[in-house]
Amino acid sequence: MKFKKYILLFITIISFGYSAHAGWIITQRTYDSDEGIAMASVETVYLQDNIMKVTHKDIITIFDLNKELITLISPAKNVYWTGNITTYKTDMKSGLKQVMDEQLKAVAPEQREMMKKMFEGMIAAVDDPSKAIENKPKNYSLEIKKTKESARIAGYSAVKYQVLVNGALKEEAWLSESSRAHDEFDIYKFYGLFSDFTAQSGTMEYYQMHEKYLEFARKGFPLKSVNYYGGYETISEVTKLDKEKIDLSVFAVPDGYRKASLMEIGLTTEPNE
Repeated sequence: MKFKKYILLFITIISFGYSAHAGWIITQRTYDSDEGIAMASVETVYLQDNIMKVTHKDIITIFDLNKELITLISPAKNVYWTGNITTYKTDMKSGLKQVMDEQLKAVAPEQREMMKKMFEGMIAAVDDPSKAIENKPKNYSLEIKKTKESARIAGYSAVKYQVLVNGALKEEAWLSESSRAHDEFDIYKFYGLFSDFTAQSGTMEYYQMHEKYLEFARKGFPLKSVNYYGGYETISEVTKLDKEKIDLSVFAVPDGYRKASLMEIGLTTEPNE
């Protein structure tokens, strides 16, 4: 299951504020510079009362801060998984071990040891997500600069910020500072509960867990972001932003869906993606 593109939305969207009487529905497109906008993936986010639902063509993810639960839904298979982070880790390790055992039977004997070590590393990273974060230096400097550039995106005015790690540009974000964060959606609780989920999927950059970055995320809502990966960029931009009361049924598992394992949903079947 490919998470890299749509997980960027998690990292940026959680800074957005809302009232208890109205939620937000946000549509965003994300694409890589080497593929172009024609290959953009489109996500719709529903955010209200400490619950965030992110819809993607392959998977729907619901984070419930109130119940401390993650729910993963596969529309293609009409199945879902739900649990807390402890259950997620247990099920993920079990699924990875099952996949490992099956693939070890299929590969040539001379490749088994290498494949076994790869899977063992993935299983270890479930309990220690820092192992899943690539290229993390022991020490680094983080600088976040507000520029004088501004733009109007999706009907809102936004100011451009730059994020530099050891002096190198890693990220640019256009923030709508008029849409300020509120304590109703607790970014620190989100990371405290679910950072293992995002880090284990290999999609969170190490500097995004820095206290300075978390404070930056509370400044406002990012209408556009560009992440630099050395050779290509990932661009995410909001195309539509609506404030309205969201029916609670939007955050529920659809009728007729069957509870399934993470493996059946597909979360453990593509270790290289």
